[in-house]
Amino acid sequence: GSKGSTKPFASSGLTMELDAPKSQDLSKIMADIRAQYDELARENREELDKYWAQQIEESTTVITTQTSEIGEAEMTLTELRRTAQSLEINLDSMRNLKASLENSLREVETRYAMQMEQLNGVLLHLESELSQTRAEGQRQAQEYEALLNVKVKLEAEIATYRRLLEDGEDFNLSDALDSSSSMQTIQKTTTRKIVDGKVVSETNDTKVLRR
Repeated sequence: GSKGSTKPFASSGLTMELDAPKSQDLSKIMADIRAQYDELARENREELDKYWAQQIEESTTVITTQTSEIGEAEMTLTELRRTAQSLEINLDSMRNLKASLENSLREVETRYAMQMEQLNGVLLHLESELSQTRAEGQRQAQEYEALLNVKVKLEAEIATYRRLLEDGEDFNLSDALDSSSSMQTIQKTTTRKIVDGKVVSETNDTKVLRR
């Protein structure tokens, strides 16, 4: 038997040499081919399983990381919402406080205006009473001065009357009055001490000057 030519056969990583001796068992060839295909399929399946396992692991890691980040973001968002709510409550409280202070300020201003009006009324009344008191004081001073003049005149007349009695001269009352009037001059000096427009003290000095 002559030996046939051999050719390389490559398909999907499968290589074999074909020799076609008449005595070769075809079933053995088919078994070898099937075995090589099974081995190739097993390797491909292992590589595919490894690839998908790696992809699943990487995806799981990414998902876990993203889930953690999402959880942190949700916590941050919740905290921000809580902070915003607290700030809104504080803002409402400050607005209420501002309104209350404004109302209190208006009440104080109104009460102050009323008190100032009352004080102005009291001040005007006191000024009026002070003017009346000064006028009354001046009137009383004038009355006192007039009474003092009368007293001094009477004392002078009595002194003249007594002197005439002591001299034993004949006289009548009208002569004594005329005599005393012609012989005396009354000098009255009034001294007042004034502080801040008010009379704090007053002294009177009266002298009878005979001529």
